Amino acid sequence: MAQYVIGINGGASHSRLAAMDKEGNIIGQSFGKATNITSETYEGVALNIQNLLDELFTSSGLELKDCAAMCIGSAGASTGDNAGQLEQILRKLGYNGKLRIMNDAELVLLSETGGCAGAIIISGTGSVGYAIDNDGGIFRAGGWGHIIDDGGSGYRIGMDAIGAALMDFDGRGERTRLTKIVSEFFDGISLDKLADYVYSDEFNKAYIAKLARLVESAAKEGDNIALEIEQKAASDLASVARALIKRAGLSKHKIVLSGSIILRNENVQRLFCEGLLKDFPEIEIVEMAEDAEIGAARLAWEI
Repeated sequence: MAQYVIGINGGASHSRLAAMDKEGNIIGQSFGKATNITSETYEGVALNIQNLLDELFTSSGLELKDCAAMCIGSAGASTGDNAGQLEQILRKLGYNGKLRIMNDAELVLLSETGGCAGAIIISGTGSVGYAIDNDGGIFRAGGWGHIIDDGGSGYRIGMDAIGAALMDFDGRGERTRLTKIVSEFFDGISLDKLADYVYSDEFNKAYIAKLARLVESAAKEGDNIALEIEQKAASDLASVARALIKRAGLSKHKIVLSGSIILRNENVQRLFCEGLLKDFPEIEIVEMAEDAEIGAARLAWEI
């Protein structure tokens, strides 16, 4: 069978895989759970990658032995030994070909700009920004994890909603629709017991990020607190972009947007663009043009 390559976009909630032949045709795809080593256990990531590959091989008839190269973009891959652990997982699964592992933001940026100068802002379950300057230098801003950062992400929006609901609940904060929304979201957990879940081993940041869509609904209904949370999210993302533009000298370059929050939440995207264009009127803000897993497959042929 002819050789092919695999590209994987591994997020904190979901992962997508694309197989590509030498002519650039997509010859197989699969969709699965998180392959982010920072948001899932080692064993969980190994199982999820195995499932991605199994689905690909079952649906396409491809075989692992014919895969010439893999490129994986995974949230958190640049942290600690996460890239090493991902490589170990793939080798244990029997993959012996060429391999490139990078942060998901770097992956999308490279695939969108072709290595040219520009920046990307990713806001999904988590958030991070990457930039490439005119000399090929790579810069990062944000994305330091959900405990201390991830401003503008679905997770942070969800946590802000929980905080607002609890402040309303105990009389410290403004009345908000989010109190009822959060209470119903955590069906079976009363508000006075919600902190027990947040500080427990069962806490799941991908689940918390699902609250962002409910915050969006409340904001559309005119809830002041929900609107303030979205304003803060847009401001946090704009601060990441500003830092990258200044550090990489990108005041006249392309800024790519990626991730469910910045792409799907019209209010957050509008506020982000308005704030950034006010400071840098000559930048070009565009949405991601190609699925990241396809971009990863293209990069795999360059390994």
